[in-house]
Amino acid sequence: MTAENFISLQISPLHSSDSISFAIDEMLQQGTQSLPVIDKGEFVGVVKLEDLENQIDSSISIGRLPSELLRPYFTYSHTHELEVISAFGVFKCDVLAVIDSAGGYIGSIQASEMLYSFAQTVSFKIPGGVIVLELSTADYHLSQIAQIAESGDARIVALYISELPDSNRILLTLKLNKENLDGIIQTFERYNYEIRAIFAHSKSAVDLMQRYDLLMKWINM
Repeated sequence: MTAENFISLQISPLHSSDSISFAIDEMLQQGTQSLPVIDKGEFVGVVKLEDLENQIDSSISIGRLPSELLRPYFTYSHTHELEVISAFGVFKCDVLAVIDSAGGYIGSIQASEMLYSFAQTVSFKIPGGVIVLELSTADYHLSQIAQIAESGDARIVALYISELPDSNRILLTLKLNKENLDGIIQTFERYNYEIRAIFAHSKSAVDLMQRYDLLMKWINM
């Protein structure tokens, strides 16, 4: 899906003629930390609550604010949903304006609603486990990683890459459609992959808990 599919009906934009005090009240009422500003239907920028609260004169209009406070937090209506999520991460905002190719304002997307919608996708709903691997960028070969998962009778349903700062290494997060990952974990270790985290039902963990319960019963006899 594209950005226009995630436009929120709950967000009303500000106008450049609105006062700073009015804009603050609107953000508090709408429950946001930022709101888009338009002028005659054209997108002007996004203002943040913290910037407005720092202004000495709250009676002046938003259009008279310094240009750097009207931030370019926008995405185009045809932008793919993954790029929209990326934009939220880059801009670090809770509201993103959606505009057309001519700069006309179409609507806004709320980060919380976008996250909820994304969480409803099939890959997140499928039961399974998560493995986080750390490896160098040169060692990233998706074909081999997928082969290891498939050798354990699993499929990769989601995959995310995070860069580690000041290094040539990455964190590779794999969502698999299988909950017991013991065999797959062992295969990754055999191929010298560094496993940073595991979020899954592990048979070994169940066995350990059962042994603990037996030990506690013996102690309490």
